[in-house]
Amino acid sequence: MLFFQNIGLDKKWRANWAKLELFSSTVYLLVIPNKPVLPLYKSRSFVHQKYVVEGLSLAQIAAEIFSSKEAVRASLKRFDIPIREAHNPHNGRVSEPRYGVKLRSGRATPHLAEQQMIESIQELRSQGLTLRKIAEILTSMGVPTKKRGKRWHPEMVNRILSN
Repeated sequence: MLFFQNIGLDKKWRANWAKLELFSSTVYLLVIPNKPVLPLYKSRSFVHQKYVVEGLSLAQIAAEIFSSKEAVRASLKRFDIPIREAHNPHNGRVSEPRYGVKLRSGRATPHLAEQQMIESIQELRSQGLTLRKIAEILTSMGVPTKKRGKRWHPEMVNRILSN
């Protein structure tokens, strides 16, 4: 089903925004009478509406208008719209969750099998075994490490016990 809707007037260009819906996709068009068609990221009102009012990310806006994030970022700078800080300040790399925890839908949740192994490690340590001996036992039993390594090391056991 094709749906076309006029959604506003841009005062600077004396133009109309047009919202075009086709199946599950939505495309926004800038209709300017007797003028060449401009990319939407060059319209201050559109970028302001999407980024500030609706709170969309650069990637979401870029995907919506079939453009690059850099083009959207450049237009935000050009129109003096402050760029928000990223929610994930880890340079694109999220740290590995500690042993006994797993990420599910971006949230830390207990990893039950690893939780049971932590209890076993604590029990072995309370019996007076050294970190090296505990690591050897875990390796000989075939217990997988957090990163699915083959061997346990005393430092791994120490990190688990200190958390």
